[in-house]
Amino acid sequence: MKELFEAKSLPKEDMEMACRDIADSLERREFLKKAGLWAGGLVLGGALGALAGCGGNVVPVVKRRATSTAPPAPAAAGGAADLAVATGPGPGEVTRRAVDALGGMGRFVKSGDMVVVKPNASFMDGPEAATSTHPEVVAQVVAMCREAGAGRVVVLEHCLRGSSVACLAGNGIGAAAKQAGGEIMVFGAGESGHGVNATIPDALVLGSVNVYPEVLKANVVITVPKAKHHGSAGLSLGMKNFIGVMTNMSSIHNNGLHQGIADLNLLIKPALSVVDASVILLDNGPGGPGPTHAANTIIASGDVVAADSYACSLFGKAPSQIEYITLGNKAGLGEMDLNRLKIARV
Repeated sequence: MKELFEAKSLPKEDMEMACRDIADSLERREFLKKAGLWAGGLVLGGALGALAGCGGNVVPVVKRRATSTAPPAPAAAGGAADLAVATGPGPGEVTRRAVDALGGMGRFVKSGDMVVVKPNASFMDGPEAATSTHPEVVAQVVAMCREAGAGRVVVLEHCLRGSSVACLAGNGIGAAAKQAGGEIMVFGAGESGHGVNATIPDALVLGSVNVYPEVLKANVVITVPKAKHHGSAGLSLGMKNFIGVMTNMSSIHNNGLHQGIADLNLLIKPALSVVDASVILLDNGPGGPGPTHAANTIIASGDVVAADSYACSLFGKAPSQIEYITLGNKAGLGEMDLNRLKIARV
């Protein structure tokens, strides 16, 4: 943990260093046990809570293999696709086909990597409600990361309704992800602590944000959203999905939701987006209930802007109608002009 955090020159610097030394000296599971936070295989509500008192002044150093914010170049002819669209029954199997069309999970995850998988697990309804990512999609992503040699695969989320236990039991994501080999780190709706402050130098409205440290420690971050209507953002897709790594999710609305989403993605820089459009929520999102449509589609791309742009078509929208997609493209987070990309349909 020492190499992943860098303290500011602050009066409490000595205390922060002591906290990090304590965390270093303990195995992660033992540390969580000592904090009283390990229960039934789930890290509930207060993961890394023992660091919360000294984490507020710690600025994590984000380490990623790919740090460029330039739009991904189109794949060479005959090479792996920039974006894959897989259709058919069986969301798990369709997910694997989509990622394989990109060159396989090994294109994104290397041996020993720590991977954070961020589903939309905010609501406790089952897959038919189309409010949370289908559990088979999450499980397949976790399994493919394991097959690629990942050292750890952490499924991270902050629920919007109820306790983390009830939420993950209701939507089925907890059991599915754990069986596939994932560590579950999910916080209840009432939890607002346990994060670390991170600055976003190029941000326009979200200069700093308090996020869960796992997302900053990861070598690879994968967003696995549910494609659905959203009353404030228009659509909830891969870029917006990262609001769930914030300890205080409502704060992103304070200075402009769409620009805040784009700023947050400058910090996270996901390596892969896998959009669950097996069943999509057409209205009354994000929590429903509302009309749904079985699109039987999974979209995968190393470009989160491109994946979101394609997902818009399932709702009869152009990417330009979703402001955060336009802002992400403008910020260099990815390509919204799908004509510039090599798309595989499988």
